[in-house]
Amino acid sequence: MSTTIEVKYPRHIRECSPIMVTKWLHMAPLWKEAQSNLSGMLDFHVQVVSVFTGLKVNEIKRAAVDDVVRLSYRLLNMISDHQMEEPSGRVVIDGQAYVYEKDFSKISTGQMIDMKLIERIPEEPHKALAICYIEEGMEYCQKDDRGRVMNPNEKREALFKERFPGDEFLNFFGFFLHESESRRNAILALQVVRMEAQRIKLMKEVQKTVNGSHGQGSSLGWLRSWGGLLTKSRSSRT
Repeated sequence: MSTTIEVKYPRHIRECSPIMVTKWLHMAPLWKEAQSNLSGMLDFHVQVVSVFTGLKVNEIKRAAVDDVVRLSYRLLNMISDHQMEEPSGRVVIDGQAYVYEKDFSKISTGQMIDMKLIERIPEEPHKALAICYIEEGMEYCQKDDRGRVMNPNEKREALFKERFPGDEFLNFFGFFLHESESRRNAILALQVVRMEAQRIKLMKEVQKTVNGSHGQGSSLGWLRSWGGLLTKSRSSRT
């Protein structure tokens, strides 16, 4: 017996943590492959919901198909609304402002050295953020008169890992990685969900026609509409 999904989820990408965004960037390239069969497609939607809600996959699989798919597309549309741009370079968390010097010629040698020590920036984004975004009015690893660091990286890492704004992070991710494969994947991911958003609009129109009303279709009706659309799409390309 299916259950209803009742869970908190981000309404805007700024509410997403870097961990959420990073997990999404890793799985986004799998979207095209997931569409090859119904099982893969549904599993992809389950993964999307899991990433942005924190629910375990097994919990989500017990929910109704309509609920899972509807929430997944709501989250995908949230991502697709984001427009990649240069990071603002300033975020405020709990009243404390953190600033990022976008001109690399002006950042400290210590920051450059520490950044190079991070082996996997895409997998540990909070560490890169903690090096680049520093407490406003302070220097990187600033010391007091006793030689003790007043703003250690570890403190910012713990804070940024869960609470750094998702929109600023995604912009930073793209800006910092320049022409790397990770940046191309990030841009591709946004393009994919935008195209999918357009496809869903078409699917809704098809479903309205099939049902003969403007109401919400059943799970079976939704699956039939999806399958028919895919069949037509594939036939048109052969």
